[in-house]
Amino acid sequence: MKKWIRNGMMVGMAALLVTLFGCANNQAKVADQKTSSISNTASSPKPKNSSAPEKVSGSNEQQNPDNVYITVEADAKLGSDGKTHDAFTNGDITLTEGQPVTLHFYNYDEAPHSYTAPDLGLNIELSGSKKDGEPAITTFTFTPAKTGSFEWKCMDPCDMENGQWAMTHDGYMKGAIKVVPAKDAVQHVSLVINADYKLGTDGELHDAFTPGDFTVKAGQPVELTIYNFDDQGHPFVSSNLGLNVKVDPSQKEGQPSVTTTTFVPAKAGKYEWHCGLPCDDWAMAHDNYMMGYVTVE
Repeated sequence: MKKWIRNGMMVGMAALLVTLFGCANNQAKVADQKTSSISNTASSPKPKNSSAPEKVSGSNEQQNPDNVYITVEADAKLGSDGKTHDAFTNGDITLTEGQPVTLHFYNYDEAPHSYTAPDLGLNIELSGSKKDGEPAITTFTFTPAKTGSFEWKCMDPCDMENGQWAMTHDGYMKGAIKVVPAKDAVQHVSLVINADYKLGTDGELHDAFTPGDFTVKAGQPVELTIYNFDDQGHPFVSSNLGLNVKVDPSQKEGQPSVTTTTFVPAKAGKYEWHCGLPCDDWAMAHDNYMMGYVTVE
């Protein structure tokens, strides 16, 4: 009995030693595996994120766009046939190759129009005005990729009362877009003046520059062109920008006077301008009519 017990105790102790030795062995293996895993992680290079695009210095997306302003009016511009016609008053524009540009359209006509230039990939649909004197505004940004002269036209039927005369004549509902190389770059801004034309917050129609507020870039030449349909002159004056531009009156209904000046805004800021001769008192005291702001970026 004691021998069996002693033998049993010896067997039990042997089993215990085997178990303890096995556990220690397993723990050592686990420790080795953890050390190996950490070592591999530290030594392996991090994978590149192939889905993240590289930023290219000087890409178009990083450039502030130029701004060009275009006004559409119904039965406003005198034609060679002696009648007034629908027209993009300042639809013939000059752009810079490789420079993003935002086109701002102000459509006073109740009919929709398009500004379509297939060779430049443009087919911009312009909504019609919903209220007399309140233009529908459409903006479109793109980058002209090549130099040259490219035809644009309105593809929507218009000037119907005149047999669509305007759709077949340059300077009305068709014309040309000129794209110049970067070395010849100048910012081109054109404004249109009309009397008793733009709706005010008082519910009345007022004299106005369209647009009255516009944006240009600091340190770059700006060619400012003003088309005046009114039979009164409206000087464009901004003392902080050094501007006092004489704008002649129209000499014939539907035939605007055209005034062009060039200036270089020196530094960024927001600069007030105003009409330099007495006209529509309400308009002279309200932004975006006969006074406004030039934002220089």
